[in-house]
Amino acid sequence: METVTIGYIVIGILVVVLLLQRNRIDKNAEFDSYNHNWTDELKDWSIMTSFSELKLLSKYAGELRFGPAFLHLKTEPKNVFGKEFFGDWFYRTENGVYLQKWNSNPIKSGVHTKANNDLIYYDRLKNKIEVLETGIKSFHWTMEKDENNELTLISDNGKTKNRIKITNANNV
Repeated sequence: METVTIGYIVIGILVVVLLLQRNRIDKNAEFDSYNHNWTDELKDWSIMTSFSELKLLSKYAGELRFGPAFLHLKTEPKNVFGKEFFGDWFYRTENGVYLQKWNSNPIKSGVHTKANNDLIYYDRLKNKIEVLETGIKSFHWTMEKDENNELTLISDNGKTKNRIKITNANNV
C-alpha cells in the first residue's frame, strides 16, 4: 500500500471517532457561567466601579453573537446580587449605580436577540437593589442628564429610540 492510502485511512478513522465523541456530549447539560473557570484573562472578578469602602465587581459570562457582553455582578464586602445576568452598561451616581438586568438566561436559551431588560438601581448606602423600569426592549442604552439634574434613559433597539424619564436615585 502506498503512504497516501494509509494516510487517508488514518484520517477517515479519526473523523469517525471525532463524530462519535461529538454525539456523546450531553447537549442538555446545564452550564454554570457563574462558577465556570474561564481562560486566565477572564476567570477572575474585576472591578466595574468602586466607592470608598465598596466594590462592584463583574465577571464575564459570555456575549451574544453580534451583540453585547453579559456579566455576573457582586458587591464586596457584602454581596446583594445573585446569579442573574447583567449587561455591560452602567451609569454611576454619587450614591449608587444604574444597571441593566437581563430577564432571560442567554446561555440556556442559546442565541437570544430579543431584549427584555430591567433598569435597576443599586443603592450603595442602603446596600439594596431597586427596580425602576421593567421590560425594556433594547440592549443599547445611554443616559442623559438635563440642566435640572433629571435623568433620561435612552434605549435604542436599532429601529426606534425610546426615552424613559427616571427619578434620580441620588435625590430620593
